[in-house]
Amino acid sequence: MKRRTFFWLWLLLMGIALADRPAWMTSAESITPTDLQAHLEFIASDALEGRDTPSRGLNLAGMYLVSHLKRLGLQPGGENGTYYQALTIRTDRVKTESSVVRLGEREFRYGEGFIARAIPLSLTAPLVYVGYGWTNHAQSIDPYKGLDVRGKVLVVLNGFPRSVAQVGLERAEGEGWISPEENARRRGAKAILRIDPALMTRLDRQSRMWARRLVVEELERDEPGLPLIIPSRELLDALCQGEEVSAEELIQRAQAGEAGEPFLFRASKRLQIEIAVETTREQARNVIAIVEGRDPVLKNEYVAVGAHLDHVGMGTPRQPGEDVIFNGADDDGSGTVALLEMAEAFAHGARPRRSVLFVWHVGEEKGLWGSRLFTEKPTVPLQNIIAQVNIDMIGRSRLPGDQSRRNADLSEPDEIYVIGPRLASPDLGKVLDQVNAQYLHLRLNPRYDDPNDPERLYYRSDHYSYASKGIPVIFFFSGLHEDYHRPSDQVEKIDFEKMAKVTRTIFGLVWTLAEQEERPARVKPQQ
Repeated sequence: MKRRTFFWLWLLLMGIALADRPAWMTSAESITPTDLQAHLEFIASDALEGRDTPSRGLNLAGMYLVSHLKRLGLQPGGENGTYYQALTIRTDRVKTESSVVRLGEREFRYGEGFIARAIPLSLTAPLVYVGYGWTNHAQSIDPYKGLDVRGKVLVVLNGFPRSVAQVGLERAEGEGWISPEENARRRGAKAILRIDPALMTRLDRQSRMWARRLVVEELERDEPGLPLIIPSRELLDALCQGEEVSAEELIQRAQAGEAGEPFLFRASKRLQIEIAVETTREQARNVIAIVEGRDPVLKNEYVAVGAHLDHVGMGTPRQPGEDVIFNGADDDGSGTVALLEMAEAFAHGARPRRSVLFVWHVGEEKGLWGSRLFTEKPTVPLQNIIAQVNIDMIGRSRLPGDQSRRNADLSEPDEIYVIGPRLASPDLGKVLDQVNAQYLHLRLNPRYDDPNDPERLYYRSDHYSYASKGIPVIFFFSGLHEDYHRPSDQVEKIDFEKMAKVTRTIFGLVWTLAEQEERPARVKPQQ
């Protein structure tokens, strides 16, 4: 009799405890390590060839997501009633066979005698050496003083003055520094020839990397830059022949960090530059889906949750059999499949009052292309997005006994870095703390939650495109590691138990933000 009484008392207490659990917790439990691994084994497989933007592999990854979104019954959130938002990428590549530099009777071919930016150029011009080419009038630093550089080619050293290095490139403009390119524009120079000793011995390998890609249409506002040429040692020797300063001395200056005095090359010396460029246009597509909220009014507001679908593609083998596929299991396969599992949990569970907007961005690795496109041409009203939650690299943990310095910043199995909540809103961090205290009690590490952190992580992922529009953001991240942007970022190194805990916690945060009465407060966009 006592055992039966105890059993019914236990059932009663369990019923009370379950009744006190928020509705989202039951849905969160459907997010499992096994399901995350099953999705990631496809997303980070060799068949997808590193998911470069644009690429066949990236398209296949998007189709995989859409097939699941359709099965789950999520609403299309892209353009024209589809799950896609297309961005057009213009790629400019140097036509190597038609690009040449001539000095007198000598001719230098592309990839052997020089490499250049993919900017069309036909020019014959004299040259002037201006050290690093940086100026700072407040500090009376002006290598152009007394020199007329209009119509000329600027010869500069690779790098920058020690004073620029001390303040950092990000802060240089605010400290009064003006770059060589900006000086060239203001002073009418036509091109820059940059002495870079590190590239001189491997021009041909580097030449393949000098294609220039831009997102076109609404986002093509980046200035094309000034034509830039990197000479080989042979070309630099020819340029310096008969001058007071030898090629060897200029190389030594570049290596020692000493610019020396500016000078004009001989007036009779003219450099003829012919750079031919071919242009192609390709498309890549953000994937966007919506879980509609249950409230007839608040369903028109959204909590956006995002990850980037792309990675960096494939490299070039240096020896037979070398692995050159950058699978990106952690970066950001982990975020990609976390979003998909969250979408399934929302589709099969109780729905919050507001809608949830899922966006898998492309082109993050190229400069936040997909998130920039979405925030410039949103498929839902941007003012109706009350917060954006970004998931980028949540799959790794520092292993016991790991002495690698490159893994020193990895978080522990029960820990996750949280970036942005207190920068973009006074409320997001409070909601996250509440959810975490109710549920899995992760260690929420704010280490990188500082816009002045040396790693600058607040500015390096898709959430920043939203933050720059004044939308409160929060970014989940497990830390940089020795496999970052290497072919060794593989599925077998993922901590799926941790990944499931983090994904469930994020699910609870998104559900709570979508359910609560008030929007998170907004703050002035970070610049």
